[in-house]
Amino acid sequence: IGGDTVVALDDKILEKPDDKAHAEKMLGELSGHTHSVFSGVVLLYPGKDGEMEEKKFTEETRVTFAELSPAAITAYVESGEPFDKAGGYGIQAKGGMFVSGINGCYYNVMGFPMHRFCVELGALMDEGLLFADGPRKAAKTK
Repeated sequence: IGGDTVVALDDKILEKPDDKAHAEKMLGELSGHTHSVFSGVVLLYPGKDGEMEEKKFTEETRVTFAELSPAAITAYVESGEPFDKAGGYGIQAKGGMFVSGINGCYYNVMGFPMHRFCVELGALMDEGLLFADGPRKAAKTK
């Protein structure tokens, strides 16, 4: 299983901030706006012929930020929290105080779209490609 998450505001990708000034700039851009959080996930599994197969999907969640004061942005940046997070905030911690609305998967904003992953995994299991006790090799026919 592999995946990554990015934040997009309009046509601009907001990756992890480089420094305090960059974090403050990003949070200022997000202030009072709705942005998208995109995650891409790839699941590799043994196919029926024994070769590796892959299932890929993306998930989008829309997140709205309240209007942020310069003091709130500075205090948050000083906490150190923004620096290892796409978009410069973590919804699951202090950054959650900036979020006034969310449309989609909360866990996607945290970095992994758990519900969608389980749906995709379940579909592979329903198709007989994966089983709860591990991959099962296809029976060979004569």
